[in-house]
Amino acid sequence: MAAEASATLKDIARQAGVSVMTVSRVLRNQHNVAATTREKIEEIARRLGYRPHPLIATLMKLRRSAKPLRLNLSLAYITNFSKRNGWRSSKIYVDFFEGASAQARRHGYNLEEFWLREPGMTSHRMSQVLYHRNVPGMIIAPLPVAQGHLRLDWNRFAAVAIGYSLARPSLHRAANHQFRSMRMTMRRLRRLGYHRIGLALRASYDERVEHHWVGSFLAEQRGFKPDDQVPLLLLKDRDWQITKFAEWYEQNRPEVVVSQHEEIVKWLRQIGARVPNDVGFLHLNCPESIGRFAGINQNNKAVGATAVDFLVSMIQRNERGVPDVSRSILVESSWQDGATLLPRAATDKSRSRQASVGG
Repeated sequence: MAAEASATLKDIARQAGVSVMTVSRVLRNQHNVAATTREKIEEIARRLGYRPHPLIATLMKLRRSAKPLRLNLSLAYITNFSKRNGWRSSKIYVDFFEGASAQARRHGYNLEEFWLREPGMTSHRMSQVLYHRNVPGMIIAPLPVAQGHLRLDWNRFAAVAIGYSLARPSLHRAANHQFRSMRMTMRRLRRLGYHRIGLALRASYDERVEHHWVGSFLAEQRGFKPDDQVPLLLLKDRDWQITKFAEWYEQNRPEVVVSQHEEIVKWLRQIGARVPNDVGFLHLNCPESIGRFAGINQNNKAVGATAVDFLVSMIQRNERGVPDVSRSILVESSWQDGATLLPRAATDKSRSRQASVGG
């Protein structure tokens, strides 16, 4: 449940029967207040759950300083892989961070990475570190597994998750709109002349996006003729291997394979299928824009930037804790042409020429 607004200095002053300035002196640990008054004010502050707003506290410190201070506000980027830099092996996750970091700078913040598995680190200690460093908010990076959960002192911070891997608590989140991304993929392929469209995925990848890939694929296939409907290839990670893929491909002969797994292009060539002449390949998360793959760009940097925009708006509203009703902001994908896909008419001509040469 989202934390209620913190008590103000005025609330404390009213109950203590003193001025706001006196309350401010006590809470700033100034010693020009009588001990009995100090104790009374501190007890009321504890009872009311008073906590200073970190941004206001920093700005007031800057204002009172005899010499200029460098304002250095930070947001936390929380990672939880088994290795500190484990997430950096994925360009998708690096793009999330780079987009978030650039947007944080535009808002006047630094984005600092904090690793939850530092030696000796606990959730309570991490919460204390962030709180005492006046970090007002955190971005929860994608977790290494789907349906993950974290325990932090959420009531002290504004927090936004990237993607769907964090299941508990249910925070606000920013993510790609995978359901619409798959719909765009299927409809674009149909316009290019492809009828038998196959989807091949590791099951764990679909689980990480709460089955939006598969749900959208099946919904689109309902409008296909029965002969054009290709069964899913959805394999557990331990079964993800060329032999399983080759068996599925030979049985179903899709005209194009849709997947997030680049090794499929190599597998197709190993079993004698030319890409894109015999079969097309559509990448669900194109890793670059140089045209090596055709597919969709999930605009991952924009997802990271959107998460920061959401977080900063929460900080400005002094909104902390787990929300009563979580909200998601979904970022649309962009289409990307590439070398692994041709219009179906072009592949038909290529096969005809190959048959003529072979004859």
